[in-house]
Amino acid sequence: MYSQLHMKVETLQSITEIKSEDCYETKGSRPVKVFCDDLNYYVCKYNTGQGFPAVLFNEYLAACFLKIWQLDVPDFAFVNVAKEHVKRTGYPYHYFDVPCFGSRFYGAFKEVDKLFLETPGLKNDPVSGKESFLKIGLFDIWMSNEDRHYENFNLLYNLKEKRYVPIDHAMCFNSGNLNKAPYLIGNNESILSSPFINRFFYKPLQQNFNDTRLSLIKEFKHNASNCHEDLDIILANTPIAWKSDNKYLRSRLEFLFSESWIKACVEHFTTILTLTLNPK
Repeated sequence: MYSQLHMKVETLQSITEIKSEDCYETKGSRPVKVFCDDLNYYVCKYNTGQGFPAVLFNEYLAACFLKIWQLDVPDFAFVNVAKEHVKRTGYPYHYFDVPCFGSRFYGAFKEVDKLFLETPGLKNDPVSGKESFLKIGLFDIWMSNEDRHYENFNLLYNLKEKRYVPIDHAMCFNSGNLNKAPYLIGNNESILSSPFINRFFYKPLQQNFNDTRLSLIKEFKHNASNCHEDLDIILANTPIAWKSDNKYLRSRLEFLFSESWIKACVEHFTTILTLTLNPK
């Protein structure tokens, strides 16, 4: 569990100026790559608002839960970025008033896109990464993450371990609406609706579909329980500068562990997979 593996999330400091080429011009949060005092680079997200950094909290919480699920989330840390190091980014200094959320940069990981399955070494290996891909899809349903799908995978691939690596969880809780009642993501908002599923379960392998599904569901319930058990320590480790109302956050997160939500997620997981494999 998280509390046994990581009692405290490390807080790091930037040590060099952020270059313009280290600013990612994405459609979303436009993170920056920061060189830190542990001599590693971290892809950092910052707080563009003035209040509680909900986007950073979503990233942090998802990363902690993914660790508990034993998925290959990059190592992460809180990163204090010095004002003198952001001059060339063009970003306002106040974006870096509170610690950023940083995911360690691994240059050897391959970004997943629509052409990914044509990667040499994968074309003739139809089941490579299957378990991690399916677990990530179920995780997204559970966390109401609408921002990982066939048009925007938000995945890397560890070629050495043959496992998918999930990134970018700012849009969990139905695009950051933790203060509102949760609802299940749409079928087209899930990677489980992508052609990858048909590859994992092409005709000769479809007989294994139900065994795989039941095994993942059993593991999901166990993982959700472990996340619940470690929630208090996860909340306690948020940076003081974020000014988190942990009592409120805990109350809003309780739905994740309710029997009704777990049941709804399991049913939705099964439905999406079934429709993808057996389109009308």
